[in-house]
Amino acid sequence: MTDPDDAPAEVVPSAFPHPLAPTEATTQVMPTSAMPTTALPAAPTEVLGAPIPPTADAAPLRPRERQGRLRLTKRGRILLIAGIAIVVVLALVATLVIANRLGEQAAADERASAQTAATKAEKAFDAASADATDAATGLAELVAGASSGLTVQGEGLDETARAPLQEAIDAANTVATDDAEPSGLAEVPDADVAPGADDRTAAAAFRARADALEKNTGAEKKRAARLGDAAGALGDAMTAYLTSAAASGAAVLADRGDASDDVKAALQTQLDALPGTDPTGFAEALTNYRTAVDAVIASSDQARAPTPGGSGVRITDPTSITAVVNKRRGLPGNYVPPDLVIPDGIPNNNGQPVRQVIVPDLKAMQAAMAAEGITLRIGSAYRSFDDQRIIYNRYVAKDGVAEADTYSARPGNSEHQTGLVMDLDDGTGCNLSLCFANAPGGKWLAANSWKYGFILRYGDGWQPIVGYRFEPWHYRYVGVDVATDMHNKGIRTLEEYYGLPAAPDYG
Repeated sequence: MTDPDDAPAEVVPSAFPHPLAPTEATTQVMPTSAMPTTALPAAPTEVLGAPIPPTADAAPLRPRERQGRLRLTKRGRILLIAGIAIVVVLALVATLVIANRLGEQAAADERASAQTAATKAEKAFDAASADATDAATGLAELVAGASSGLTVQGEGLDETARAPLQEAIDAANTVATDDAEPSGLAEVPDADVAPGADDRTAAAAFRARADALEKNTGAEKKRAARLGDAAGALGDAMTAYLTSAAASGAAVLADRGDASDDVKAALQTQLDALPGTDPTGFAEALTNYRTAVDAVIASSDQARAPTPGGSGVRITDPTSITAVVNKRRGLPGNYVPPDLVIPDGIPNNNGQPVRQVIVPDLKAMQAAMAAEGITLRIGSAYRSFDDQRIIYNRYVAKDGVAEADTYSARPGNSEHQTGLVMDLDDGTGCNLSLCFANAPGGKWLAANSWKYGFILRYGDGWQPIVGYRFEPWHYRYVGVDVATDMHNKGIRTLEEYYGLPAAPDYG
């Protein structure tokens, strides 16, 4: 027997296209066995499974209406519902799987991005830290160099510029001390992630590390900036100090024009270089500059120094053959006659030169002496400032200053430095001895030397005027005109001839 629930159901449309159908109808689904067997009075009946043939005057069914009606058994309905549910479940599962996979990929990408950011942040921090360390080292070296430069003192430096530079050094040293090492840095999480940590946890760790490194990078950049600013300020102060030194040096050079050309040129080179000196070469530049200044001052002092051992007048034209040199009139320490020669044909005990200007008259005098059978010899002639210093110091060591001053000139006050003086000898054994006054050569020279431009400079009893005891061998060339005039007037000394003060001592 058939279960009514298994009977095929009929789907009745809610709207009939038949002209006799109600305008509003409700769709009903009922079993075939429950349907009435008689025709409905209000509308044409329809045998299930076979369409009612249209009447002649009825409108034909439209294509949609001609479609077959769906009939489902209870089992079919269940299967349909189950299939739909399975499809839905599968769709949900697929959606969850896809979403999960997308989430995993997003987490992996997030981890990779965070790790890259942490790596970049670490490199940036290392670079900033290295820059700050270099800046700290550079500032410390600059402070040391500036401090060393301030120990250089003396002529050619502007003392008023020292205080501002010292203030700059102190300020820079404070920064160098405070920022010598990093301070106040954030703690940086470790780069290692625990084994088995998921990507999002790892990404969070990397982000935390990157954030801490970025913060520390900023701190190190600020440290480097402070150190750099301090170095710049100190460098400016050092340049200002060098510039002021150059101005002082230029004043020294202008005031010391009597220094030798080579030392003046060396100082000018230093002056030109000082303002542009790199701060790292500060101390060395000042040391070299001061050396050049000292050389100019020493050369100038030597040129303008008063007679060694006391007051004196500097001879302005030492090349003049009538220049008067005595204990109160001195020569520049660096003076060297311009025309020194060793006269040929005249015996010369020490091989010392004389000025060329005296050679013609000297040879004429030699020939005149030879005509009378007297040999003319040179026992001593030109001596430099240094040569005279050695000789004088030897006599001082032997006899003391007071005694040495009676027979030896101090350096700068010796006529031998002029190249116009000779200690003469005739080879009879009285060289540099008082007996030369009575030797043939000594007598001849005393009587005739004026004819050839020579005069006896230190005669017997003349010490109160000329400052030295009797030296019958010491002859000075003044030229024939002056020597002749002195002879004719009976004037013995150059001091008397030129009306100069006597020079018995160094004043």
